[in-house]
Amino acid sequence: MTTRFLLIKHLSLGFGVLLKRENADVGKIYFAEAKAAKSVILSHPYLSVAEGLSLSKFVSMGLYEGLFDEQTKNMGREYLDSIKDMHVAENECYGSIMDGHEYQFRITIDQNSFINISCTCQSAGICKHVYAVFVSMHKLINPKAAGDKAVVAASNTNEFKDSLERFLYVRSAENISLVGKLSHQLFNLEKTKLFLETLLPFYLRGQYKARVISDILAPLFFSKKNEESFNKIKEDASDGIVTMLNEADNYYQNNLLRDYERKGGETKKANLYHILLTPDCLVLASLLKHAEDNYSEERLASQVMVEYLKYNDLTIEDIITLKGCYLFQVNHRYYMNDLLNSPMKNRLSAYLLFFDELPLDENKIKQIPLNYFLQVAPFSNDKSHYVQIVYSYFDQLKEEDMPAFAELLIGICLQHEYIDERTIRLTIELSKKIPSASYIIELVDNNIRRPKKSKAN
Repeated sequence: MTTRFLLIKHLSLGFGVLLKRENADVGKIYFAEAKAAKSVILSHPYLSVAEGLSLSKFVSMGLYEGLFDEQTKNMGREYLDSIKDMHVAENECYGSIMDGHEYQFRITIDQNSFINISCTCQSAGICKHVYAVFVSMHKLINPKAAGDKAVVAASNTNEFKDSLERFLYVRSAENISLVGKLSHQLFNLEKTKLFLETLLPFYLRGQYKARVISDILAPLFFSKKNEESFNKIKEDASDGIVTMLNEADNYYQNNLLRDYERKGGETKKANLYHILLTPDCLVLASLLKHAEDNYSEERLASQVMVEYLKYNDLTIEDIITLKGCYLFQVNHRYYMNDLLNSPMKNRLSAYLLFFDELPLDENKIKQIPLNYFLQVAPFSNDKSHYVQIVYSYFDQLKEEDMPAFAELLIGICLQHEYIDERTIRLTIELSKKIPSASYIIELVDNNIRRPKKSKAN
C-alpha cells in the first residue's frame, strides 16, 4: 500500500506538504520554513501546487518531519544502522531494511507533485522504517545540516564513512573527488588501516562488492605509495581485509592497468585515475584538450582538473602547460575559492595559477607572502595593480628579493605609457640599494622620469 501526500507552495510560508484535509476548504499543512503544521485555506490565492520540487530538496528542507509523530521518530532513530540497501536518485529512493524480517521501502516524487511512500511492513508507509530512511537520506544529501544532532555526531566519528556511504548509496557519475580525497588522506599506515576497516563491511555486505573493488580500492593501486602501504598491512591484517586487497590488486593488474597501457578501447576511467594518483600534468593537459571538442566530457575533464590541482604542487612548466589549455582558461576561475581553501593553499603554485584573478579582491593579494608575491608577479597581465602592495612591503625586502623586484618594475614600465609617482619612488629607491645595476638606473632615466607639464597661462 502506498501513502501519498501533495506538495504545495505558499507565497509567504514557502514549501510545504499537505498532511490531511480537515474539511472541504481547510487542510493541515507542514511548512519547512516554519517547521510547524498549520491549518490553511486550500483555495487561498497564495497557495499552489509545488511544481518541480525534487526528492533531494524535499529531504534537505526537512519536510519529511511533518509526516511522522514523535513516537515514530524516536523508534525510527533506532533503525539507522538496520538499512541493508538504499539507492538514492533525484526523485526516487528504494531499498530494504532489517527488522526481524527484511522489508522493502520506496519513496518517489511524481510529475503531479505527489510524494509516494510505501513500506512492506504492517504500517504500510508512515512508519519507523521510512523515518530512518529519511534521516539517512538527509545525512547523505546534506550532512552539515542534518536535523538530528545525534546523527550528526555519529556521522563525524569516521572521516571516511560519509564519503563512502555517499558514493555507494547515491547513484552518481564518476566519483573523481572521492578517489582524489582518499589518496590524499592515506598518508600513513594508521590512516590506511582505518580506511580499510571502514570499507570492509561494505565489501562483505555483498551488493556493494563490485563497486568497492572496481571504483574505490583498485584505482588506489595506481599510486605506488598506496600499493606499498597495502602490502605492509597484509602482513598482520584480518583474513577479510587480505582477501579484499588481493581481489582489488587483481582487478587493478588485469583491468585498469592493462586498459591504461593499451591506450585503446575502454581506457577513459583508467586514464582519469592515473592522472589523479600518478600526477602527470601532460596527460591532464591532453584530457582537457580532448574535451574541447566533446561537450559531454567537458564537465568530467574540469572535475578531474580541479581534483588534480587540489593535491599537487605544480612547477612553472606545468602551469604554462595548463594555461595553454582553453578549458583551463575558461573554467579554473570558477573553482578559485575551493582551490585556495584546499590542501594546496599554502603552495606557490596556488598563487601562480590564480594570480591574474586576484586583483578582483585586494584582500586576497595582501594574503600572499612577500617572497611568493615577487615570484608570481611576473606572470600578471597587468603588473601595475600590485604597486601598492610592494610599496607597503618595501622595508621588508631582502637583498635576494631585489632581482625579482626589479623585474616587476621593468614589466610595469614596459606595459604602461604613464608611470605613477609610487612606481617612480620605488625604482629610485631600488637604484640606490643596487647602484651597480645599470639597467635599473637607465630605466629610471629613460622610461620613468617624465618632463612636468607646463602650467596653463
